[in-house]
Amino acid sequence: MRTDPAKLEMMRSYFNAIASGMGHVIERTSFTTFVKESADFATALATPSGDFFVYPKTVGVTIFLGLSLKKAIEESGPMHPGDIIITNDPYTTDGLATHLPDVHIIKPIFVDDEIVSYAWSFVHVSDVGGLVPSSISPTATDVHQEGLRIPPVKIYEGGKENQVVRTFLRANSRASHLNDGDINAMIAAVNTADIRLKEMIEKFGKNEVKQGMIDLLKQAEDRAGKVIEAIPDGTSEFADYLDDDMISDVPIRLKIKLTIKGKRLTLDFSECDPQVKTAFNLVTNGQKHSFLYQGLINYIISKDPFIPINGGITYPIDVISPKGTLVHPEYPASVGIRHSITMRLYNVVLGAIGKLLPEAVPAAGAGQSAIVVLSVPDDQTGGRKMSVVEPLGGGGGAQNGTDGVDGIDHSSGFLKNTPIESLEQHIDIHVHRYELLPNTGGAGENRGGHAIGLEFEMIKPESMVTARGMERMKFQPWGLMGGRAGAVGEVKLITANGEKQDQPKIDVLRLDKGDIVQLISPSGGGWGNPFDRKKEKVLQEVEAGLLSEERALQQYGVKVYLDQNEWKIDEEQTSRVREKVNHSPSTDVWDFGEQRAAYEKVWTDEASSELAVQLRSYPANERTHYKHAVHQHFSHRNEPLTKEDITQALRQMNGQKGGNES
Repeated sequence: MRTDPAKLEMMRSYFNAIASGMGHVIERTSFTTFVKESADFATALATPSGDFFVYPKTVGVTIFLGLSLKKAIEESGPMHPGDIIITNDPYTTDGLATHLPDVHIIKPIFVDDEIVSYAWSFVHVSDVGGLVPSSISPTATDVHQEGLRIPPVKIYEGGKENQVVRTFLRANSRASHLNDGDINAMIAAVNTADIRLKEMIEKFGKNEVKQGMIDLLKQAEDRAGKVIEAIPDGTSEFADYLDDDMISDVPIRLKIKLTIKGKRLTLDFSECDPQVKTAFNLVTNGQKHSFLYQGLINYIISKDPFIPINGGITYPIDVISPKGTLVHPEYPASVGIRHSITMRLYNVVLGAIGKLLPEAVPAAGAGQSAIVVLSVPDDQTGGRKMSVVEPLGGGGGAQNGTDGVDGIDHSSGFLKNTPIESLEQHIDIHVHRYELLPNTGGAGENRGGHAIGLEFEMIKPESMVTARGMERMKFQPWGLMGGRAGAVGEVKLITANGEKQDQPKIDVLRLDKGDIVQLISPSGGGWGNPFDRKKEKVLQEVEAGLLSEERALQQYGVKVYLDQNEWKIDEEQTSRVREKVNHSPSTDVWDFGEQRAAYEKVWTDEASSELAVQLRSYPANERTHYKHAVHQHFSHRNEPLTKEDITQALRQMNGQKGGNES
């Protein structure tokens, strides 16, 4: 680094203040609860080449760290002072925009006719057209069903607003006034950054500030390399699943091979499932992408809390993602539920690290961030109103020395809940309950975070609920180092006449006045032997109503009883139970839960990987068909599958199709 360390630290504080200040502008001027309350937005400053050299960690979402503006800048053409780019298109930005409701604003900052930086912001807007209100349907089959695609274009040219672009945007949204407010908030944010960065340059000098950007990226790279170097060299593999693809009961498998060599780390997605027909795809165009390894980024920051938060953290990471996989889908694959892939990969990457260093990573958390959206008729306009009910997370995974966080997972900790008072003010809804649920955290020496229960009633007829990203309703969040797997989620509908119905994962739920929706999130997996948990902690949870007397004995071997309205521990019986159990402790490092164990008894790692690799040789629009067909072919199988079984089944199906069936 060429900048004096003390001076660099001062500039780092200035940069952070600018980037965070941009976020506060959006918080205070945006129109929607999803921005003001849930905080689904982000801001950053980038180098002239497009890398984020400062990214806030206290304002907005964290998962865009490590992305690049490079492709979006190139696609928008030559830049001039006063220009501002708008885009939401994954395919023309190398996945900077990860799905269409995420609208990005980029402004070049000029000093002496030279671009010294780019100011960037994004907001998840209310609606960009498409199949359903809020634009996200898990069952969309191509990106054009998901709304208006905006390749990088200039919404401002030379400081003057492009009214043609605005007209197109307004004509393709069910909530154009809300979008206008949020887009204007982003424009205000990048304009604020322009002013403040120029003030900083006046103080430090242009060349010094430019060098400071480079040095902060280099410092982050070096420190990230040291964290990686502390992981033992070697290769490990790990896989996890999304429950299904919403049009079948066939799971979606995410598999990586992780290789550590010195200060570098490689993630190989070659055996990851091929792209699917529905919206569970993540566009990267084969480039590095922070959504692929957010768990690793958080691991590095946790190990080095004072590392500069910028794209340099990702420089020691290499990625192999063959075209046609879930993480490098071919156009026009739909992408609306791409965050489900991100959250599961969070667990997969940490699981792979756990194979090399098991005590360093947490158990799996709920692994979902189900954005529950309500749309109701608008009596004044004749259109529809919409609002995010809650970004429904779930319990976090426990780790060595720490219980899992209740109600929110590591992988979505940046999202905030919507206060019920604010929600009921913005849209026609009556929330019956929103609470932590007892007896849900995965048992362990450190227990998993508890699940959330949300129940709300429809006030108006013809109401609609969508919920992108519901997961872990089939495969439990795994426990680690003797900890037990967490609980799965549930959806129930109580109709206006009192009938209670179990529901699958929500795509679009069409409801009448008086209908009640009950949502239960997954919980977090436990870490460590439950019978090693401190008795006092078990007692405290019984007192708090989070653990029943029966579960305390069954899961933790702690006998509690009520004595004159005070819970107490029966020390003698507790010692007897725990001594008996600890004579034959479990040797299992992982507890994946019964459903996954049963599935993998037939669908071995070898068979799943072979099917994934072979399907990539098929046309993109046939891969889901043949994946489903192979699973149906072996639906009654009870013995483990081999590579040869997969090859034979596909060969047989190709013979049946005669080279023409699609």
